[in-house]
Amino acid sequence: MANKQIIANKKEAVESLAEEMKKAQSYVVCQYTGLTVLKLEELRHNLREEKCVLKVVKNNIIKRAASLNGFNELDDTTGPSALCLSNKDSVLGPKLLFEFAKKNKQLVLKDGVVDGVYYNDEDMKTIATLPSRITLLAMIAGGLYQPLQQLALGLNMVAESKQE
Repeated sequence: MANKQIIANKKEAVESLAEEMKKAQSYVVCQYTGLTVLKLEELRHNLREEKCVLKVVKNNIIKRAASLNGFNELDDTTGPSALCLSNKDSVLGPKLLFEFAKKNKQLVLKDGVVDGVYYNDEDMKTIATLPSRITLLAMIAGGLYQPLQQLALGLNMVAESKQE
């Protein structure tokens, strides 16, 4: 009887985590071996400010929940692992983890899923160095605006030269 209850509890935990993963913009598995409780709380506080959540979950539950969402590749879960779920911006969670890992070498980013695509640890580090979505949009807008600005200046110069 107790075994069935334990299995039911684990199944419920897997389904619950799978649902959270499905709703999240991105999620990253990281290893936190050696981080003090104060450092872990500091990381959680930084993530919470940006609508991200850090959950310490058993590796097997992470693997099974990812598998339910179709990501069987998410298997780099050894040792004490935590899962960072980013709900606001898909790049924000990995970026905050990467910045924190620069100062705290005990935190290691592993693989994860960003916008429904699986990425390994090296790709996650690359994604973490990307500018935010708003910055990228501003860069695109600036790139589109520049030719128009140059055209307006050129036409203005032609108009001024004809007036003289």
